[in-house]
Formats: sequence, structure tokens, C-alpha cells
Amino acid sequence: MRRMALAAAVLSGLAPSGCSTIGPVAGMLPGTSGSSYAAGRATQSFASPPEAMRSAVVAAMDDLRIGSVRQARDNGSFLFNGTTADGRGVTVAVRPQQGAARVSVRVGWFGDEPLSKALMDRIGIRLGTLPPSAIPVEPPSIPASNPYFSREAIPDEVMLHDQADAIYRDSPVP
Repeated sequence: MRRMALAAAVLSGLAPSGCSTIGPVAGMLPGTSGSSYAAGRATQSFASPPEAMRSAVVAAMDDLRIGSVRQARDNGSFLFNGTTADGRGVTVAVRPQQGAARVSVRVGWFGDEPLSKALMDRIGIRLGTLPPSAIPVEPPSIPASNPYFSREAIPDEVMLHDQADAIYRDSPVP
């Protein structure tokens, strides 16, 4: 009996079920969906056409001191490439999506979540979908560490010293 009551509530829309019934994030204004961050890339959808996003993206990048911004167009998408103050590359892609635009941001090779999310917020502010806020004096940034070449790793000349000694000999006798 209890299962039938729960099923009736779900079908009538009174009870939440699954991820598809999650409403807008608290504090979000209509016209945006919350940003997500995974694998070094932030993504967010905006209820603006991609053509209207161009000036907002360039202004947002300028707000966060991302310089040397170059624009390109690729199959209906807009690509923006710039450089942070510490020399890392920033790529912003604006792709059309049924009257809206999906924006993805990648900072550096391995990502920078605070800077990526700050850039998404600045884009929302420039579009007018978020309330105005002050431009940060220092852009938030925590560069991700390099998972392949750790600074704490043992140098090759120390790690491979014994192997090199075993292979190379100064004497002519094997």
C-alpha cells in the first residue's frame, strides 16, 4: 500500500524522485544553470544567444586580468584564448544550444577551479543574470598541481644512478 501511495505522489509531481526533479540552485536567477567543474574544465549554460555572449566573455576575461585575448569562430562556436598574469593559457568556448549558449572554461593544462568559477560568475554579471559585484583586486587562483611531473619527485639522475653504473664501465674487461 505504501509503495502505491509513493508511486502516486511521484506521478502527480508532489514527491521528488531522481536527479531530474532538482530545482534551481538557491540564489540562481532565471536564465542560468549552475556551473559544474570536472577534469579541469568548468561548464555552464546561459540563456543568451552565443553572438550576445562575445562582449560579455571578453569583458569578463578583462575583469580577471586575462590578457592577450584572441577570438576565433569554429562551426558556430566562439573560441577565446588568453593568458593569465602568471603565464597560463585560458580557453573559453561558447557553443550554441537551442537559443542558449553553453560555456566551458579551462585554465592551464590541469585546471584552476576558483579562477574558472570566478570567470563564469563575471560572465553572468556582464550578461545581467547575476547581481553586480566588485571586480576582485587579485583574481582567485589555485593552480592544480601537475599529476605527471611532481616537484617532490626524486630527480632522474638520482633515481637511475645505479642502473647507469651497471651499464657503463670504464674498463675494457666485461
